[in-house]
Amino acid sequence: MAYISELIGRAVRDHRGNTLGRLTDLLILSDEKSEYPRVVALALGNAEQPKLLSWLGTEDLAGSTIVMQTQPQLYLAAGGEIFLSRDVLDRQVIDIEDHRMVRVNDLELGRIGSDYRLINVDIGGRGLLRRLGIEDWIEYVVERFHRQLPHNAVSWSDLSFLPDKGVRVNAPRQSFKALHPADIAEILEDVGPRLAGELIRDLGDEKIADTLMELETDFQAEVLESFPEERAADIVQEMEPDEAADLLNELAPEKRQAVLNLMEQEEREDVQELLGHQEDTAGGLMTNNYVYVPPGITVGDALERLRRDPDSRKAETIYYVYVLDTDEKLLGVCSLSDMVLTQPATPIEQIMHKAPVYVELNTPRDEVLAEISKYNLLAVPVVNPDNQLQGIVTADDALEMILPQEWKVRLPRLFR
Repeated sequence: MAYISELIGRAVRDHRGNTLGRLTDLLILSDEKSEYPRVVALALGNAEQPKLLSWLGTEDLAGSTIVMQTQPQLYLAAGGEIFLSRDVLDRQVIDIEDHRMVRVNDLELGRIGSDYRLINVDIGGRGLLRRLGIEDWIEYVVERFHRQLPHNAVSWSDLSFLPDKGVRVNAPRQSFKALHPADIAEILEDVGPRLAGELIRDLGDEKIADTLMELETDFQAEVLESFPEERAADIVQEMEPDEAADLLNELAPEKRQAVLNLMEQEEREDVQELLGHQEDTAGGLMTNNYVYVPPGITVGDALERLRRDPDSRKAETIYYVYVLDTDEKLLGVCSLSDMVLTQPATPIEQIMHKAPVYVELNTPRDEVLAEISKYNLLAVPVVNPDNQLQGIVTADDALEMILPQEWKVRLPRLFR
């Protein structure tokens, strides 16, 4: 094993003992398919215009010099090389395993077969102490107090580099795309909206939408601004209508209208219906994705309707099923659990609550939350003056409005 901080600055000699120069960097290939990319070249001399020699794996790293065991060969750069000291050292990278941003303090090389490969990234204090040349001394002092200087390293295969100066390194063991949206959101918070859009650009529209819904609305808007309008529309229409409406309200009017115009008609109409309500009212909090059945049918028929209805899969919560007449007036509500446990031939009217708790479109958010809390509801229906169901406010959406800022993004989606 060897650390790049211990190699940089060493004299490089050929097999005859002639000094070729001092090592200024090591190169790997950005498109290396292996989890641990091999060192392909040494950079000697001037850091701006270095002399590149092929690294053959036979080099002797012992002592204070690097000895080339065979005749040195010039390395011809193909354009996909990464200079480890210049491009990687001191950079911030994503630790995919622990979903965090870390700083590269040193790089560890190991011999695998006939190659030297990049194995680990030191993200702890040892790497900095090693570069200052005082690691051994500090370790001695710490041991005198019966303590140990911790090793804090991450496998190279568990890292993914930020899109800074073109450096992109994929993590083959667990790619960025495989992370849960909540974990991706944590990383995006660390890098900020400017880089966030670049990091998630290659994800699918639905995955991006799920990730954005884990972030604060103003952050969402800044990220969305980095996408072309057509792609932004594709992402927004994958979001819950209430979340999409909140996001669009954060955009400049021109961008908002352009995104709306590019959305599918059904999704656009759902969102536009919500855009006209004040944010701190039930109308501004509600979603119009809910499930309902008509009166006069059995519980078994109602369940079958829900199974066949594609809108059931899009509903924000399906714990409650609302009973609406032909004018969409709210007649009652059933819990899905009651429906599942009831005999299929039972009329829906026998199990529905005929006087459901509800709020109106202009009900202030504090009163909405009070109703949800008082009656221990997972969602409360929102009606207009004619008692027609307009949407529902879920408990988590109401709660997010009053939580401290630092809690909002991390609120678990317990109610979905």
